[in-house]
Amino acid sequence: MTTQQSGAGSLLGFLVFEKTAKKDGFIAALMVTDNRGYPLEFKATTPVRPSLVQRSLYGGQLEHYVAVELCAKALIQQTQRRPIAVLVPEAWLLDLAEDSKVNVLALWRAGEVLRVEDKDTPSGGGTIRPPGSPYQPVVYRGKFKSSDQEREVLAFVEDCATRFDLIEPFQRMRAALELLAKEDPRYG
Repeated sequence: MTTQQSGAGSLLGFLVFEKTAKKDGFIAALMVTDNRGYPLEFKATTPVRPSLVQRSLYGGQLEHYVAVELCAKALIQQTQRRPIAVLVPEAWLLDLAEDSKVNVLALWRAGEVLRVEDKDTPSGGGTIRPPGSPYQPVVYRGKFKSSDQEREVLAFVEDCATRFDLIEPFQRMRAALELLAKEDPRYG
């Protein structure tokens, strides 16, 4: 059993998928952190700007296809550090678990609206309320590789939630993408 598999030294991945600043395409980013939320690795895709023909052909499935098939899977394959789970801010991104063979959890604050696509309801869900944590509880839905993995991932995520706000890394990543767009015209 490796260190990462046993939970000690495990890492979390945070994935965001956004429209570009000009709203003409999409960009995704993946940040891998330690159990304190400190970034260890950050990768972003170059913007994907679908043509009018592609927009017409994919229709309502365009955003899902670009997010899961083109961006998220590639980012996960390219990371050097393997997280125990990838956390996402939207339930429809749970589909990433299907082919990428990673545990995926969609997180949101209790009372917030979560966008879900018209697919099957994601498996596994609940609330993470670590005792003594100063951070607001989060609600999750998840897709796990196995029930053993589910227990291990949830224990690790709950432990992390005592050290940092699990929603805040998504905000940091969005801010980093905005800065990247300002610094490099390819990302605008």
